[in-house]
Amino acid sequence: LLGYLLNWGLFGMLSIQVYVYHIAFPNEKIRLKCLVFGIYFIEAIQTIIITHDAWKAYASGYGRLEALGNLQLEWLAVPFLSGIVSCMVQITYAHRLFVLSGSKLLAIGVSLISVMQGSAAVAQGVQAFFIGNLADLATEAFTSCAIWLAGSAVCDIIIAIGMTFLLLKRNTQYPTTNTIITKLVHLVVETGLLTAVATSVDLVLFLAFPHQSYYACIALTLAKLYSNSLLAIFNSRTQTLAGR
Repeated sequence: LLGYLLNWGLFGMLSIQVYVYHIAFPNEKIRLKCLVFGIYFIEAIQTIIITHDAWKAYASGYGRLEALGNLQLEWLAVPFLSGIVSCMVQITYAHRLFVLSGSKLLAIGVSLISVMQGSAAVAQGVQAFFIGNLADLATEAFTSCAIWLAGSAVCDIIIAIGMTFLLLKRNTQYPTTNTIITKLVHLVVETGLLTAVATSVDLVLFLAFPHQSYYACIALTLAKLYSNSLLAIFNSRTQTLAGR
């Protein structure tokens, strides 16, 4: 239930961020607009699915324990759509790493890890569809889930470290510009570590309590954390423009 509530709250935050993005950057590149609104569309679909599952588990299925263990449509909402969103966000960061560093190797490495974890998440979603029960998911889809969560954490850590290093290298002799860069570094570190910590904690809960649903609480929020982090970085440019 806590996971559902957090998901709804984060979707509200995302809606506000998308609105701010739409108002602040009317002349944004088409590909970036498609990325933002595409992610928002996926997140809206996920929230609708999660709301359906919450109703089935806690309203129409009230009093029936089997309703709590039934995956309903969670196989689609969490591993499947979450993997797609995280992959989209991480590849966007990989492109930024390439722009900042000029290193194709770094960008390709991050992209490959991202595609690997996204593919594992999709694979787990397919497995979960056939398994149908939350209690059996950890044992029967162990490998795909472990690759998904571990891959996401590793990718996020590489992105956070890489972006921080590259931004710090861009220090200039202008104090105002340096202040903006410092703020961007703090934002990148905070958002990157947020998703990395979330996936790492989720992985630990998954490994430590395989027959409990503790890990599902954080898993329900992962996609929203990725999308909110990306929009936070995009919208930080409004402060940059104001600083000029």
